[in-house]
Amino acid sequence: MEKKIVIDENAGKELRKFSLEVQDEFQASLDTLREKGRLESPEGKKISKDIFEIRIKLKGEYRGLYTYFGKTNILALHFFRKKTQKTPIKNIKLAERRLKQYEQD
Repeated sequence: MEKKIVIDENAGKELRKFSLEVQDEFQASLDTLREKGRLESPEGKKISKDIFEIRIKLKGEYRGLYTYFGKTNILALHFFRKKTQKTPIKNIKLAERRLKQYEQD
């Protein structure tokens, strides 16, 4: 079953700050998510109970954090350039805060 991709308004602004090449790579990953419902390693990784990671390596390391929302929706919460070995906790916490806003609606 095909999934619906929803990009948080703030996440969309973050994504548009990247080069077109990086945006295209993220779009390809989102298209795979839409069609298959998940990403295989190394393109995707579960990083917490509800948060998953899109992994892009193109002239640097980039990450997109998303969650499954309802039965057919995938919600992109946060996009950022990764500069450290591990995904920074502050980025995960930001994605979790954005997710909570959707859970309250």
